Amino acid sequence: MKQTWKAAFRDRTFTLQFVAALAVFLIFPFKADDYFQWIQLREGIQWNDPLLNALPALNVSYPIFGIIYLSVIYLLYRLLQDPKRFVWFAWAFNLETGFRFLTIYLVALNPPAGLVDLHDPLAEFFIYGENMPITKDLFFSGHTATMVFVCFFLPTAKERVIAITLSLVLVSLLLIQHVHYSLDVAAAPLFTLAAIWIVKKTGII
Repeated sequence: MKQTWKAAFRDRTFTLQFVAALAVFLIFPFKADDYFQWIQLREGIQWNDPLLNALPALNVSYPIFGIIYLSVIYLLYRLLQDPKRFVWFAWAFNLETGFRFLTIYLVALNPPAGLVDLHDPLAEFFIYGENMPITKDLFFSGHTATMVFVCFFLPTAKERVIAITLSLVLVSLLLIQHVHYSLDVAAAPLFTLAAIWIVKKTGII
C-alpha cells in the first residue's frame, strides 16, 4: 500500500487532485456549524408520511452507528489500496455534501412526527457543533448517502452484496427511529450516484 501511494504521488496531476479534494473537505467543518444552527431555527413544513405513520418510533441509535461507522472504516481501508479510486470517492463525497447543503436549504422541513433524537458524536463534532441538536437536516439523508458510497466503491461483488444488505437494514432503522421521511431516504441514492457520475465525467480520475 505504501509503495502504491508513493507511486501515485509521483504523478503531479494526482497530487493536485488529492490535495484539492482534501482542502475542499476541510472547508465543511468551518462553515457547517453556523449553517445547520440556522437551519434548525428555520420553520419548515411537516410531511404526512404514510410509511412512517405505519412504523413504531423506537430508539435504534446503536445499530445505526454500528453499521455506519464500521462500513465507513472498512470502505476507507479498501480505498487506501487504490489511490485513484480514493480520490474519486473524495471528490464525489465533496460534491454530494454540496448537493445536500443545497437541498436542505431549498427544502425546508420540520422533523417527522414521532422523531426519536439521534445523536451522532462524530457529526456533532465535525459538522453540526454542540449548540443544539440538529433535526431539520432532512432532505436528503446523509446516512443513506454514505451507505450508497460504500456499496458503489467496494471493489468485489461479495463486498457489495453485504453492503447492500446492511444498507437496507440501515434504511429500515432510520425510518423506525423517525429521523427521516421516506422521501429523504429514497432521494439519497439519486444525488449520491449523480455526484459519483459527475466526478467521473469531469475526468478528475
